Amino acid sequence: MHLKFKKSIDMNPTVRKIVKFAIGLTLIPLLSQTEAAFAQRSLIQKMDELGVFNKVELAANIGTTGLGLEVASPMTEWAKLRVGFDWMPPFTVPMTFSMDSYVDGKVNDKFDRIEETMYKLSGFHIDKDVHMESKPTMTTMRVLVDVYPFKHNRHWHFTAGFFYGGNSIGKTINTMTEMPSLLAMNMYDRLYNYATDENFFENVTENPIYGDIYLSPQAALALQDKLLEWGSLGVHVGDHKDGTPYMIHPDKDGTVSAKAKVNRFRPYVGFGYGGALSPDGKWQASFDAGVQFWGGAPKVTTHDGTVLNDLTKLRGKVGDYMGLMKAIPVYPTIDFRISYRF
Repeated sequence: MHLKFKKSIDMNPTVRKIVKFAIGLTLIPLLSQTEAAFAQRSLIQKMDELGVFNKVELAANIGTTGLGLEVASPMTEWAKLRVGFDWMPPFTVPMTFSMDSYVDGKVNDKFDRIEETMYKLSGFHIDKDVHMESKPTMTTMRVLVDVYPFKHNRHWHFTAGFFYGGNSIGKTINTMTEMPSLLAMNMYDRLYNYATDENFFENVTENPIYGDIYLSPQAALALQDKLLEWGSLGVHVGDHKDGTPYMIHPDKDGTVSAKAKVNRFRPYVGFGYGGALSPDGKWQASFDAGVQFWGGAPKVTTHDGTVLNDLTKLRGKVGDYMGLMKAIPVYPTIDFRISYRF
C-alpha cells in the first residue's frame, strides 16, 4: 500500500504542486513570527547591554522655575532623558504709581483741586498713589537630555533641550483697595471729555455724569471752565519717544493691568553636577545651571495695548523692573534636584 500511494503521488504532478504550495503557506507566517520574535529579543538584549531605558528615576526639584516633578531614564550609558513639569508658586511684588493731571501732553499740578472737586460731586476720594501688585504666572513643561562626556567621572553632565509653557510669565494689576479711586478717576475723565465737546452743556445737564448724578446748568458751566484748565487725569508711567507723557487710564471695569510675555517654546542649554546620597546609589542629588532662550526681553503690554518696552523714562519700580528685563534677554535657570532610582 505504501508503494502504491507513493506511485499515485508521483503519477500526479498537479497534486504534488498543490501540496507544496499549501505547506509553504503554512510555514510563511510561522517563519515571520519567529523572525520578528528573534529580532525583538535581539533589540531588547542590545538595549539592556547599552542600558537604554532600563531604570526609572522620580525626582523633585526647586529653583528659578519654581517647584517641579520629573521622570528620568537612561537613553544610553552616556545620556539620560528627563521629562518634567514646573510650577511657580504665587507671590506678589508691590508697586506704586502716582496720578497726575495734564493738558496738551504736559503734566501740571492740578491734582489736589481735582481730588477736592470729585469728592464734592461724588463722595469718592481719588488717591494720589495707585498701589499695584505683580505676580508670576509661570507654568512650564521640560524635555531635557543630560550627556555624561567623562567615562570615569559620572558626576558632571551637560544638558540640552527645551521648556514649553504659556507665553505669559507675569501679570501686574491694581489692588482691590484702589477700585473706588480708579472708578472716581474714570468719572472725572468722562467729565473732562464732555468739557472738550462743543455740546458739553446739553450733554452734562441732560445725562448723568455718573450713575444717577446730574449737574445743574450753573454748576455745569462753572465746572467746564475748571476742567479745561485742569486737564485730564491719568497715571504717569513714562514718556513716549517724542517726549509726550504716557498716561495710563483705567479700563472700563476700573482696573489697571499689564502682562509680560515671552515665546512659548524656549530652548535650553546648561550643565550640572550630581552624585549619590545613599550607599546603594538609589538616592541621588544634583545641581543644574543654564539659560532658557525665551525670545529676547519679555514684552510688557498694558491693558490699553501700550508696549512699555517702547517707552522712555519709566517711573518708580516699573522703570527698575523694565531695566532688569531689558538687560536679561535669556532666563537664568538654576535648579536643585533630589531623585530616587527604581
